[in-house]
Amino acid sequence: MQAHASSMEGAFPLPSSIADPQTPADAPHGAKPKAAVPGSAAPEEAPLPSSFTAQLLSDEGTFNLGREAARFATGLGLAALYGVSIGARNGGKAFFTHALGVPAALLAVAALGAPALYIVLALFDAPLSPPRVIAAAARASARTGLILAGLAPAAALFVVSSDRAVTAGIAAGLGLFLGGAIGLSHLLGELRRAISEASAATRASANLAFLGFGVFAVALAARIWWATLPLLGGMQ
Repeated sequence: MQAHASSMEGAFPLPSSIADPQTPADAPHGAKPKAAVPGSAAPEEAPLPSSFTAQLLSDEGTFNLGREAARFATGLGLAALYGVSIGARNGGKAFFTHALGVPAALLAVAALGAPALYIVLALFDAPLSPPRVIAAAARASARTGLILAGLAPAAALFVVSSDRAVTAGIAAGLGLFLGGAIGLSHLLGELRRAISEASAATRASANLAFLGFGVFAVALAARIWWATLPLLGGMQ
C-alpha cells in the first residue's frame, strides 16, 4: 500500500508538495544564474557637470596661483558689470567710470588688506599659510562679484527710473554694501575655520585681527567708492 501511495504521489503530487522555483540562494552549487533581461536594470545616471558658480567658488585643496589669479580677475570683471549698470543713469563716460570704480575697491582691499592681515596673524602664531590666505581672498572676490552681477539688472532699472539722484545713489550704495559684506563675511569665516584647531589665546587674538580687518576693509572700500563713483558724488 505504501508503494502504491508513493507512486500515486509521484504521478499526481499534492499542492503542498509542489516546490517553489529555486531562488539564487537555493540554487545548486555551480549552477549558472539566469541572465538578466536586457533593459530591466535602471541605467546609471551620468554625473551632472559642475556649474560655473561651483567651479568659481570651489576649494580644490591644492593651491594653484594661475587658477586663483583667474578667479580673482573673474570676480573683478563681474563687479564691473554692476558698475556698468549703475552708470546707466548718466550714460556715456559714466559707464567706464563706474565700471572701473566698483572693482577698484575690491582690488585695493585684497592688495593692501590681505597681506597686512596675514602678517598680523603670523605674529599671533596662527596656523595659516600665504597660499591659504590668497585662495580665500580670491574666492571672496569672486563671491562679491557674483552677488553684484546678480544685482546689476535690478540696480540698472532702479537708478534709471528714479526721479532723484539721491535715491538712485542710495540704491546703488546698498547693492555695493550687500555684495561687499557677503564677500567679507565669507573671507573671515574661511580664515576663522582654518585656525579652529589653534590654541584659545591664538583664536582670541585672531578674532581681534579679523575685527580690525573688517573695519579697515569697509572703510577703504567706502572711501574708494565715494571718491570714484559719480553716482555717489565722486569725481565731480
